[in-house]
This record gives sequence, C-alpha cells and structure tokens, in this order.
Amino acid sequence: MKKNLIYTLIGCFMLAFAACDDIEDATSKHVYGENENPYLKVNAAATVTTSLKFPVARFEPQTLNLKDYAAKFHDYLGMTVDEAVSALADGSVVFYNINSSKGSWNKAAMTKGTTGWYYNTAGGVSEKENAIASLELDKDAKTLVVSMIDGAPVGTSLNLNVGFALNGPDYDNYVRFSFTVTVTDPGRIIVTDNIPTGDYASFQIDFADHENVIVENLGMTLKEFTAACKDSEGDIALYMVDNTTGAWDKESAYTAGGSGISYWLDANCKVTTWNTAGFTLFVETSDDGSFVAIGRAPAIASGTKINIRFVYASKSDDSKFIEFIVNATFD
Repeated sequence: MKKNLIYTLIGCFMLAFAACDDIEDATSKHVYGENENPYLKVNAAATVTTSLKFPVARFEPQTLNLKDYAAKFHDYLGMTVDEAVSALADGSVVFYNINSSKGSWNKAAMTKGTTGWYYNTAGGVSEKENAIASLELDKDAKTLVVSMIDGAPVGTSLNLNVGFALNGPDYDNYVRFSFTVTVTDPGRIIVTDNIPTGDYASFQIDFADHENVIVENLGMTLKEFTAACKDSEGDIALYMVDNTTGAWDKESAYTAGGSGISYWLDANCKVTTWNTAGFTLFVETSDDGSFVAIGRAPAIASGTKINIRFVYASKSDDSKFIEFIVNATFD
C-alpha cells in the first residue's frame, strides 16, 4: 500500500514538471506588456528628493541638474548621465512618471512636447488646458525643468515623481526624482503711512519689524541683510515694481542717496533723477542698512496719494526676495 502511494506521488511530480516547457518557467519574472505599468521596486538610495517653492508673484522655471547626481546614475544604471540620456533614443533606457500611491510606474504618453508632461492639481498627468504645473527633460542641458502655470494659487501643493530606468523585464534598476512643489506667498509687506509736510520729509520702514519675512524669504539673518543693504555692489538689489504689470525694473541705475541702494521716482513711480522735471518722491535705503525711507520732493501737493511697489532681491538668485507695497499719502 505504501509502495503504491509513493508511486502515485512520483507520478504527480512528473506531471507538474511536464506542464512547464523548462524548469525556469516557474520562477521567471513577469514580462510586462507595452500597455502595462510595471510595479515600483522601492529603493530609497536611488531616489533624489527635492522641495521646490514658487513665489506666487513671480513664477520662474526651476531646474535640477542631472549631473549633480552622476553617482546615482553610475550606481543604479551603470551609465554616465550623458549615456543614460542618449540611451533614451534606442529605448534601452526609459523616462516615465511614477505613481507613488499605487507603487508602480506610469507609462502615460508625453503631453508637453516630446520630453515632458503637464500635471493637474492632484499631480496627475494632464493636457495643457487642465494643467497647473509641468515637468520636462532638457536633453541638451541634462536638466529637469519644473514650471508652474500662471494663475496657480497660493497653497497649491503637489508631488511629481519621474525616473530613468533600464528597459528590461522590469524597471528595477532606476534613478528616481521626487519633487514636492508648492506655491507660496513670499511675504509681501503692505504699509500704509503718511509722508510728513516739509521738503524731503519722509517716514521709514524698519527692517527689524519684518525680520521673520527676511529670514524666511531671503534665507538671511537680519544682521546679514542689513549688512548687504549697505553695499550697492553686494548681492542684495533694490528693484522698483511696475504697479500694472508686476514687472521688475532691473535696468535702471540707482539715483538717490543713503547707502546708494535708492531711487528718485516720478509720479508714476518710474525711476528718475533729483531735480528732473516731475521728480516726486524717493525710496532710500539708509546708510546703515537698517531701514528704507519713503520721502517727498519739494512742492508736492498735500493730499496726493501714491502707491509704490519695490523688492529687495538676491542678485544671484532672484527667486529670493521680499516685496513692499506702500500706500503713501502726502500730508
């Protein structure tokens, strides 16, 4: 009886193996079809995480240089950045979105040209008309370029995930780039005050009263900022802002005194010089860099109201700035 049972078990094993063309069929990985999204094998070491903040008043594209992460391309793709980008042409390397909530790749077709996608408010791939952001690969510069669409409101926050992977039976060998993208208010400082009577009279806005805004938006301590405001050749610049378009005037030279980071303006807040016809007021950074003064030219009529906008911005990175909106009345 026992002998018959043993023979039966042997027969079952033989039938099981016969069902496979070869023994490796039972253990080989699934080969994903053209329309299937491969699962994402989690590898934190292969992931680059970046936080991007877009000030609401000034959307400028932000870039990530792939060559800054050349070591990851070498470790996980066995290639240089140049080789990986070139390999996109023959399909040996792929560039796709990653759906982190589903733990899979997203092989959605490009919607922004041939190297990128538009995204909706949920961070999903979309067409341009429904988009709030975009991401694209600049193959020549070897950069990823993230942009916000004009009109994106303060508080917008989304996660964008893309990756380069070796195109095999799976996408387990990859380098992933994860972006947290937010739209922020850079901390506009709104001031309403009166300019006293008297030629060249002024009121002042003390930077110490806005220290938290300076630290958060310029990445500088108050001491560092006031020191920079004493040097017109340093990294901090004062730019007038057009009241209608919001454009910064980066072309005009300084024309007033104080620390030298100062302007004389006409009644439309356009840069002018002292004693030129129509000169009306000045925006003047103090000698010690501790405040900005808003003052009047001689013979300006009492009751005149004027709206003045200006920014203090980093010359080396003008995404770092603070903006003042001043509503002034001449006594």
